[in-house]
Amino acid sequence: MDPVPLGGEKKVELTPPQEKKGIAHEVHKMLNPPDREKELEERLARIQAEFENYKKRVAKESEMAREKANADAMLKLLPLVDDFDVAIMHMDNSPHKEFKRGVELIFAKMLDTLKREGVEEMNCLGQSFDPYRHDAIRVVDGDDGKVIEVIQKGYTLKGRVLRHAKVTVGKETKKEEEGCDEVD
Repeated sequence: MDPVPLGGEKKVELTPPQEKKGIAHEVHKMLNPPDREKELEERLARIQAEFENYKKRVAKESEMAREKANADAMLKLLPLVDDFDVAIMHMDNSPHKEFKRGVELIFAKMLDTLKREGVEEMNCLGQSFDPYRHDAIRVVDGDDGKVIEVIQKGYTLKGRVLRHAKVTVGKETKKEEEGCDEVD
């Protein structure tokens, strides 16, 4: 018969590797009950999700900053486009046809570069006045609410207004009826 310890319990003898494994397992179970493991796994999953959201947010903010910097640079180039446009208009009567052709080529390259970056000229003439796209400089007689003249071209960058077009808007004036209405 096996010896019985003083407490009345029978002691199970374990071989050294089994003894270590059993003690380690018992300690692990005591320190990390099944509920605790599940809680830690859930916490780890939340932290991973938060980190993924953080990475997405930083990438989005970085892209927005890049787009803003690009828009600022494109906006600074638009006065050059205006100047080239005016210069080419005034060169129509110039005897220096070769020089004019060179300026037109440079201007075309600049417009092509801007277009590849997403900058597009707004087509405003004859369109309905849109306060989100146009700045009305003056109002004259004409088609009511239509853009009559473009004073300064407007541009969009990837569909968003980069610079509002400065325009003249038409307003229909009502002619007063001649004669008097008779009242009975």
